[in-house]
Amino acid sequence: MTLQLAVDPEGFAENVADRAGLIKHRTNGDLKRFKEYIESVGMETGAWRGEVNPPQP
Repeated sequence: MTLQLAVDPEGFAENVADRAGLIKHRTNGDLKRFKEYIESVGMETGAWRGEVNPPQP
């Protein structure tokens, strides 16, 4: 899986968090927990199989 995330921080707090690398750190942690969750299920759920396309400009 590939994650492409465009971040446009707004305000003082978000800019500080972005410059300190907190957004990247949080995102990496979320992806790690997601991977662990998916791998712990152990089988397919039968849920939706498809593709998510980016919005068209």
